[in-house]
Amino acid sequence: MKKIAIASAIALASITAAHAAPTVYGKAFLTLDYVSTDYDASNKKDEDTFKLNSNASRIGFKGDDDLTDTTKLIYQLEYQINPDDDSQQFKSRNTYVGLAHNTMGTVLVGRNDTPLKLAQNKVDVFNDTLFDMANAGVSGENRANNTLAYQSPVIVGMPVSFMAATALSETDTDGDVLVTAKTDAVKNADGTIKTPGKPAVYRDRKVKDNGYSALLAYDKNGVYLAGAYDKDMGANNVNTGVIDNTWRLVAGLDMGKMNMVSGLTLGALYQQSQYYDNYSIVNNNRVNKASEDEKSWLISGKYKVGATPWAVKAQYVNTTDEKGVKDADVNEIAVGGEYAFNKATTGHIYAGQISRDNNKDDLIVGTGIEYKF
Repeated sequence: MKKIAIASAIALASITAAHAAPTVYGKAFLTLDYVSTDYDASNKKDEDTFKLNSNASRIGFKGDDDLTDTTKLIYQLEYQINPDDDSQQFKSRNTYVGLAHNTMGTVLVGRNDTPLKLAQNKVDVFNDTLFDMANAGVSGENRANNTLAYQSPVIVGMPVSFMAATALSETDTDGDVLVTAKTDAVKNADGTIKTPGKPAVYRDRKVKDNGYSALLAYDKNGVYLAGAYDKDMGANNVNTGVIDNTWRLVAGLDMGKMNMVSGLTLGALYQQSQYYDNYSIVNNNRVNKASEDEKSWLISGKYKVGATPWAVKAQYVNTTDEKGVKDADVNEIAVGGEYAFNKATTGHIYAGQISRDNNKDDLIVGTGIEYKF
């Protein structure tokens, strides 16, 4: 990955030599988090730890070049960086090249967030922290490889836009995918069974399928409404918990723009994900283990306190049957505050809990600083 980053820098230097220099941007977002974990299982010891976390810190380069009077080439090279850890530097984020037309919209090719992920807009007020909704079981937050995407302009006369993407699999392998290998029974010295054996678990589907994602959004006068759908956008992972499809509905209200309560924004999200079924082969017979439909909903609010640099926020997330596992429910409740030192620098404080039924409860208290450039 470091070689890719170096090559990207060389390419950017070549672009700069002949055309306008790209815009350099990014952010460093570091937090110190106290996490107290209470395990439900009796064989696991509870934990209390302090963790220094980098929360989606990144650096990027973007720019454009006019090709005709109506069309321009656009590009972006963005990499995740970890100021607290040198072992995972320069992980690719949204990195693409595309064509943007004045009236016909934009086409992008590369690695990018799916339209379903983009649909959430800003309703997740704890995005990129330990209280990110993805950490509360909300699936579908995918960034897909080999993506071809189209973004429409705002339809004339209507504040509506459309986005569609396909993720090309570049393979087409059919057959049973081994998820868990067979294990033989472990016996005691007297021949009795100590640990029962387990059959192999397979999934009957293509190793990789082309994925599809679409988004329709309305955004005007402080009202944001969106609906999105994914099919196989996470299917390059053949481990347990692979999503077949997800649909998502999102609503956001800026009460200030609606001339109601200045500084207050509200958000809500509901989605449902269907997972592929697992099955075992027992005595040459297929035994299905059907997956449940994972369902998630979120409500959030954020309020900028008058003329002060403070903003306060709160969020509740509930997920039932996480990853398709029956009764694997997750609940998150979080509150926090933001202090704007200036346009580039924001301080963060937050506290809350993420509870997973029959698994563990995490009590989290954190503080940190975010610097954008």
